[in-house]
Amino acid sequence: MANFPALEPRTRSLTYGDYPQSIFSGQSGGNVRFLMATDRIAQRLNITYEYLTETQIKLLTDHFDTQQGSLIPFDLSSEVKSGFSSFPVSASEYQWRYTGPFNVGISSPMRYNCSIELETVPI
Repeated sequence: MANFPALEPRTRSLTYGDYPQSIFSGQSGGNVRFLMATDRIAQRLNITYEYLTETQIKLLTDHFDTQQGSLIPFDLSSEVKSGFSSFPVSASEYQWRYTGPFNVGISSPMRYNCSIELETVPI
């Protein structure tokens, strides 16, 4: 398993997720909720990079290829988590995977921008 490249993103945004549940509506209009599992789902991390060199963008695209896109989960590097004083998603309970392909744009000659969305996978 290859860890996510050790590049510090420009911005990070975390959607914390919720616990899976089934909701049943009663005839009186009230709802009853049943917890379906003990691991949160739909946790997403959006990270963006700006002004990356060709070598740095190649690290990201090579990692995507090594993980076969969104197929193989991986651990995050400490550089990705560095914007948080305490990262709210436990590395012992979750790994990450790509939600799909990511965009790479050219910001200036030989400099690249990219935006990547990752989601958790319970271990």
